[in-house]
Amino acid sequence: MKNIRLVWSVRTECGPNRKKNEDSVFPAKSGSGDLPFKAAVCDGLGGHVNGDIASKIAVKEMGTDSSNLVDTITSANLKILEYQNENNKSNGMGTTMTAINIDKNGLMEIGHIGDTRCYVLSDRKLIQLTQDHNVPGFQNILEKALGSNEKIEVEHQDFQLKNGDVVLLCSDGLYNEFSDEYLKKKLQEGISADTLVGEVLIQKPKDNVSAVVINIFEK
Repeated sequence: MKNIRLVWSVRTECGPNRKKNEDSVFPAKSGSGDLPFKAAVCDGLGGHVNGDIASKIAVKEMGTDSSNLVDTITSANLKILEYQNENNKSNGMGTTMTAINIDKNGLMEIGHIGDTRCYVLSDRKLIQLTQDHNVPGFQNILEKALGSNEKIEVEHQDFQLKNGDVVLLCSDGLYNEFSDEYLKKKLQEGISADTLVGEVLIQKPKDNVSAVVINIFEK
């Protein structure tokens, strides 16, 4: 599909029950434009030292020239490990990362590690494209995260987007508050990330809340 235009919205909030926001998003601001396009949501590990710094290091890598998401996420992991080596009090810091890169033909590459998520609303169906990397039976314990090991296994796949599709990247602070049916309904209605996160905050969530919503249009 060619002649694609995107409209995207982003929002990240600490929420009422956390002292600081350990989530980070890319891009930093809402906007519109043409392809190619990159986006990411990262959730710093709660209860660990400097989870907020880990997520910021990860999204900073999205601003590099690399168009290969596996390379970008691998580089982010190494940068977090380097920060730990240079700052002894940061041992154990880490973050999830769910990132996308949409090329000029509308092919979306997804790179993922952790339990942030990528959904796509396509043909009136809400599809969760990523798998949560949690320890079975322990929703809050991750099997995989950036900053935990020098060698990481990045989940990677492609999805062909078309006119009318909607992509949602979000942290668990958002999807834990809403059912898939509710998310599907809201995305069909054209909700922005700003409004979606605002609806979560009304629920007084326990966690930080972040979302990037990307609407796909033909010119």
